[in-house]
Amino acid sequence: MVIKLVPQRFPKALPVLGAVVLLIFFLTATRLRHGSFLPSSVSTDQNGKGGSVQNKNRPMQRPKLAPGTCLPEIEFLRRVELGLSDKIAYSRRCVKPILDPKYDRDTVANITHPLITHRTTVDLNSCSHSDFIPCDHLPLSVPAPYPHKTYDHITFGVASSFERLSDSLPAFAHWLAGTGALLVAVVSDADSPDPKFNLTALEVKYRAQGVTASFIPPILKKESPGDPDITVERHHFMLIRNLLDVATEKTKWLGILDDDTFFPSMYPLDQELRKHDHKKSLWLGALSDSFSSVKNWGYMAYGGAGVFLSKPLAQEMNPHLKECMDEATIDTGDGFLRDCIYTRTHAKLTQVPGLHQHDTRGDMSGFFESGVRPLSVHHWRSWYEAPMPAMASVTGICGDCFLGRHRFAEDTLLANGYSITQYPEGLHKIDLDRMEGTWRNPGRDFDFSYGPLRDRLSPEQKKSYRLLDAEVTKSGAFRQIYVYKGNAEEGESDEVVELLWEKE
Repeated sequence: MVIKLVPQRFPKALPVLGAVVLLIFFLTATRLRHGSFLPSSVSTDQNGKGGSVQNKNRPMQRPKLAPGTCLPEIEFLRRVELGLSDKIAYSRRCVKPILDPKYDRDTVANITHPLITHRTTVDLNSCSHSDFIPCDHLPLSVPAPYPHKTYDHITFGVASSFERLSDSLPAFAHWLAGTGALLVAVVSDADSPDPKFNLTALEVKYRAQGVTASFIPPILKKESPGDPDITVERHHFMLIRNLLDVATEKTKWLGILDDDTFFPSMYPLDQELRKHDHKKSLWLGALSDSFSSVKNWGYMAYGGAGVFLSKPLAQEMNPHLKECMDEATIDTGDGFLRDCIYTRTHAKLTQVPGLHQHDTRGDMSGFFESGVRPLSVHHWRSWYEAPMPAMASVTGICGDCFLGRHRFAEDTLLANGYSITQYPEGLHKIDLDRMEGTWRNPGRDFDFSYGPLRDRLSPEQKKSYRLLDAEVTKSGAFRQIYVYKGNAEEGESDEVVELLWEKE
C-alpha cells in the first residue's frame, strides 16, 4: 500500500516512504486473524462503568444473509462480538493522509468544517440501506509512518501463566511482530500435568504471528511437595538470569515486563533508549502515576510500565539474585529488583518519560484524549479496559499520529485511535492543555504525574464515540470504527462513525 505524498515536499523520499508504508501494512495485516484487531475481552463502556462488548441487551446472533446482500463495510459491523444494536446510525469519512514534515504533534490541529457530515440508518439484521453510503473526502495532515527497523539489541522478559500468555498474543504481536526482538517468557505453571500446557506449541503459535518467543519453565522449584508455591513475583525477578542466558554481543537492553505491558510501537521506545549509554550500569523505568502507590511501595521502577536494565547492570546483579530475594524488604518483583540494585550496585533509577504504570481504575478517557504520547501503558485489560492493539494500529499509517488531536468545527475533537468526542457547549470552554480527571479518585495524587487536571465532565457535556475495532481491508485501506453506545433500555440505537484511511 502506498499513501500519497506531497511531491514538492518529498521529491526524493517518495519511493522509500511508500515502501515503508507497504511493509508496515503487510506486517499489520498479517498479525491477527480475520483482519480485525479486536481482543475478545475489550470493553466499550462510555462512562467507566465496566462491561464487555457483548452487552446482554445486544443480539446474540444475526440472521444469515445471502452472499453479496451486504456491503463489505456493513458485513464487518454485523459481527455479534461487536455488540452493536440491530439498527445503527452510520457515518463515514474517507481520510486522505497528507504526510507533512512540519506536523506538530503537540498542538491541536484546527479544521473548520464538521467531522460527521452524513448519517445513514442501517438495519444490521437485513442490511437495509441505500445503495450508496456517503464517504466524504477528508484530507488530514499527519506525520510519516515510523521507519521499519529491527531491534535485536533488546530482549524482553515476562513471567506469567500459560493461559495468560496464550491470551496475550494479539497484544504482543502488535508491537513485537517482525521486529527481531526476542521475548523470553517464564511459564509459572509449566509443570502442570494439563496436556494443553505445551510450551513448544505456544512458541509455534507466536511464531505464526511473527513473534520470536522462547517459553521456558521457571528456574526456581519447590524443594519438597509440601512447600508453598513460588510466587510469580519471584519468577519475575529471576528473569534477569534467563535473559542473560540468551544475551548476545548485540544485546544492549533487557526489558522486564508484566504480561499486560503494552507498547504502541517499538520505534519511539528504541529512540528513547538510545538516549542512554547501554555500556554503563543503568536502571531505566518509571514511578507509578499515583503518588499513593509511591508512598506505599517506595521509590522504584514499577514493572507494569516496563523496566530496562543495561547488560552490565544485569551482570553485576546476577551472582546475588537469590540472596537478594532472601533479604528483600517487600515481596514483589519490583521490590526485589530495587533492593538488589541499591544494595549490590551503585546504580540509581533513571526515570524515562512516557512509561506509564497506570495505577488507575475506571474511565481513562481523560488520559487518552489529552494529547499524551505514551511509550507504554499498563492495566489496560484489568483495572480499566481499552482495545490497545486496535487503538495503536494507526501507527502503521502515520507513526506519531497515534492519539494526536484534531479539532473539527467548534465542538468535536478526534483523539486519533481512541475517540471522537462532541462537546455540546463548544470546545472554547474546554482547556485542552489540562487532562480531564475521568478515572476513579483522580485527586492530588496525580498532580505530579498528570497535573494540573481539570474536572470530569458529565454525559450531558460530553458525547464520546470510542474506538471499538480497526481492520485492514481487502483493498489495503485501513478502517477505524468509533461507536457511541445508545441506551438499549430506552430503545436508543448505537451510532457508528467510520474513518476509512485511503490508500493510493
